[in-house]
Amino acid sequence: TTINARKLSPREQRDCEVIEKLIRCYFLIVRKNIQDSVPKAIMHFLVNYVKDQLQSELVASLYKTSTHEHDELLDESGHIAQRRKDAQEMLEALHKANQIISEVRETHLW
Repeated sequence: TTINARKLSPREQRDCEVIEKLIRCYFLIVRKNIQDSVPKAIMHFLVNYVKDQLQSELVASLYKTSTHEHDELLDESGHIAQRRKDAQEMLEALHKANQIISEVRETHLW
């Protein structure tokens, strides 16, 4: 078979170039839309699903644990208790120092 190939007129050639540019622009728009849709789809299908399932799992495990385990969670750790004790002692020392300073201010030397 022979193909009858004819040359395009300048107008037809220009029209082909315009169509080619339009197709490239359309392709870029579609590619950008897909790039924007991927993170949204990940959030919708993975992150939100995990978030919802995690909450129900945590609530279920909370109700499965015994009262003894709940009490352990509420117990104050040793180093926190020591820090609280040190802070209370410091607060008492500061109150005493403040009282002494107030007494010195009120004392008249003559």
